[in-house]
Amino acid sequence: MEDKKNNENGLSRRDFVKCSAMLGGALLASQVEWATDLMRRAEANLLTPEEEYELIKAENTLYTACLQCNTGCGIKVKFYRDKDKAIALKIDGNPYNPFVAVPHHPYNASPFQMNTVDMAICPKGQAGIQTVYDPYRITKVIKRAGKRGEGKWMTLPFDQAIDEIVNGGKLFSHVPGEENREVHGLKDIYVLRDPKIAKEMAADATAISKAKDKKKAVEEFKAKHASNLHYLIDPDHPDLGPKNNQMVYFWGRLKGGRSDFGARFFNDYFGTVNTHGHTTVCQGSLYFTCKALSEQYEYNKFTGGVKFYWQGDFENSEYILSVGSNLFDANYGPPNRNVRLVPNLVEGKTKLTVVDPRFNKAAAKANRYLPINPGTDAAFFAGIIQWIIKNKRYNE
Repeated sequence: MEDKKNNENGLSRRDFVKCSAMLGGALLASQVEWATDLMRRAEANLLTPEEEYELIKAENTLYTACLQCNTGCGIKVKFYRDKDKAIALKIDGNPYNPFVAVPHHPYNASPFQMNTVDMAICPKGQAGIQTVYDPYRITKVIKRAGKRGEGKWMTLPFDQAIDEIVNGGKLFSHVPGEENREVHGLKDIYVLRDPKIAKEMAADATAISKAKDKKKAVEEFKAKHASNLHYLIDPDHPDLGPKNNQMVYFWGRLKGGRSDFGARFFNDYFGTVNTHGHTTVCQGSLYFTCKALSEQYEYNKFTGGVKFYWQGDFENSEYILSVGSNLFDANYGPPNRNVRLVPNLVEGKTKLTVVDPRFNKAAAKANRYLPINPGTDAAFFAGIIQWIIKNKRYNE
């Protein structure tokens, strides 16, 4: 009945779906004739510039990397150009990228061929649009405009911010009670610039910690380096190092070239040992799981484990037990693992059991779903271990 009705209006179900995909929604009956003609002319490359879908044009697509997590998947960002401004409207997976596409398209494929090829990307990646255009995103340098804790802020031109950070001075003369407070700039703590002196003082300061009479060792250190003590934060505590260490470089997530640059610039060039980043629960658990899995039993103890990025081999697994891991939502990347897993689930080659309080997308595709109570994961695994031991289902 539905196909016959559509055909009477000159539009088959297939054409309806194609038109809907192109136009981004369902078609009203009054639009059927117009949409049918539009589809035919689109396939014949006869559309006017006004009728063409702007976001599908190769010149309105930017191929880049997602940084919503530290996996760094390839993405394509689609822009709408409004006069002299480009506005990002959609993020999809990059068909050139092996983290996303299986198999990925050749790198020499023309962007004018790839402009219609979109790959999947996880919800975190698609949320990049919200990150860019978040109304609360800090896009300018801000400086405290009142006393600490008052929540008063002011914006600064970028050049002025650089000048104040480097040169310091009476930066808070506008704040009552802080009119005469001098703030040290980077130039005031970037004092030890001779790598030979820095190396010698560092070695002798380290030796103090091993000395039996530390007080005597400090006096000997001060006598030996008398001409360079002005470089130190506190000559009576050489272990604090040079004033350069008062610079702390603290980052969010750095991988690859960015972390290498940070280490070389701040550690090697500026001379501070205080460079530190953060990790997350997902990465920390992955790191230490990999370390435990790679431990070797040597001389009556486990040792030699290495922290690295190990991933489950979804493509060749016969059985997967997923506990608290949202494989089809925003799981730890890359997304190509799901691309490899789905065909095996469909064909029955892989059995999937999902244990989670929430009926997530992975649970919807699983062979078995166990709605565990929140906070009982440890008891669940203890039960499994107990059963394996009692039934001797381990490899002796």
